[in-house]
Amino acid sequence: MKRGFTLLEVLITLVVITGGMMALLMAFSLVTGASRGAEEEGIAVNIAAAKMEELYNTSYADLVDSTSDSSAMFSGLSGYTVKVTTTKPEDPARVTVTVSWPAKGGTASVELITLKADY
Repeated sequence: MKRGFTLLEVLITLVVITGGMMALLMAFSLVTGASRGAEEEGIAVNIAAAKMEELYNTSYADLVDSTSDSSAMFSGLSGYTVKVTTTKPEDPARVTVTVSWPAKGGTASVELITLKADY
């Protein structure tokens, strides 16, 4: 009786192992991409919150619509666009801060909304 594996058995084993490794690598790639997306969204929320805090300390009379780059607020942090829109002269004015950035497949954004009264 011969011992050992035939060439066909070895090839089938290699194909199965290669398929399993490819599946693991694809899963790792997806998890890494999702992690990066969550990090970018967290940065955008922090930028929007910082802008809201800045607007909180702004008088009603000085509220204006604007668009700027995140590097204007944080040195070294670029690629995020910060847009402020208001419903002024309504009182209270609805103030919306939208932070957008280029993401895989297009553009992603977060939005924070508050009211600011003329008091």
